Amino acid sequence: MKQKISVLILAQVAVLLAMEVVLSRFFSIATPVTKFSFAFVPLAVCGALFGPVYGGIMGALADLLGAILFPIGPYFPGYTLNNALHGVALGVALKEGRRAWWQLALALIFNHVVVGIFLAALWGHILTGNPYWAVVVARVVQAVVMAPVQFIIIRLMMHPVEKYSVFAHRYRLV
Repeated sequence: MKQKISVLILAQVAVLLAMEVVLSRFFSIATPVTKFSFAFVPLAVCGALFGPVYGGIMGALADLLGAILFPIGPYFPGYTLNNALHGVALGVALKEGRRAWWQLALALIFNHVVVGIFLAALWGHILTGNPYWAVVVARVVQAVVMAPVQFIIIRLMMHPVEKYSVFAHRYRLV
């Protein structure tokens, strides 16, 4: 089914985008190699409500706007690609009708292993010149810590998101 782009959808995505930028830039713990943040929450909500396309676009825009408005280091498009892939994976796993725990687990495995460990380590290696496998080890630590946290938080928030989705469809907000 083709979804129309409406002002209400764009406004909701914009609010989630702003939340993601704030959580990523101001409420995160950053080390030279990894970053621990709860910025995945608005990205997961966007993916659950609007699907993988909106999730990917929001992820890319959030990284781009965060880098422009509140730079932490040099801008690198690889991290924008990573954030877009996170949004797409969460949107695929959490879109209505596909909210099983194993689908979320597969999306998080993809996000943490393929995107979070291997791609992010490649970008870190390119930017810092640190040995690739040293960056991989640091990313593995981040994945081991954040994957279960993300799984639990996203599973806990899916019930309220589903309630909002029912309400929003009833009143044509999405």
